[in-house]
Amino acid sequence: MSLFFGGPRPYHNMNKTGKKQAGFTLAELMMTIVIGAILIAIAVPAINNWLPNYRLRAAARDLYSTLQRARLLAVKENTTVQVRFDNTVTPGFYYFDTTDDDIFTAGEFRIDLSTYGSGVDFGTGNAAQNWNSSACTQATAISFGSRGTANAGSVYLQNQNADVCYAITTITSGSVKLRKYTGILPFSITNWD
Repeated sequence: MSLFFGGPRPYHNMNKTGKKQAGFTLAELMMTIVIGAILIAIAVPAINNWLPNYRLRAAARDLYSTLQRARLLAVKENTTVQVRFDNTVTPGFYYFDTTDDDIFTAGEFRIDLSTYGSGVDFGTGNAAQNWNSSACTQATAISFGSRGTANAGSVYLQNQNADVCYAITTITSGSVKLRKYTGILPFSITNWD
């Protein structure tokens, strides 16, 4: 009778002294694990699609910053600074050619595109033409003079998906521009941002 009318009731979360114990039941723990597994299963494909484009964008921004750095260094040192691009190996790399010998020398600033992962390398993706209807031609070197001027040229980067690419371009005034190609049609020239 004490079970139904106000006496002490047996409770599975009580210890021997009658105090309530904190913790999770096995059912609660299993439900949490199942929900977590479902969320991970949904998130992994999205991350796998997002990561290559993130790495490509990071590589393009780094190259843009490197060209800006080369321009500032040329003005500061009152000299010519060249950034050379080697796409003869896969993945390629670029470097400051401070000795002006067309060869990477130990001690020169160098970035290997392999460090970005996701197949980031030189390339034009699906772009057959750039934003002004001319062919996508990779520059082998961009030189900045002591007044901050540069030779005009473009460098294109793509990733393993090869659908999106970035173009980092210099014009003779020394200005550096970063553009993204987002089109899926090979001959579209209207999809440069």
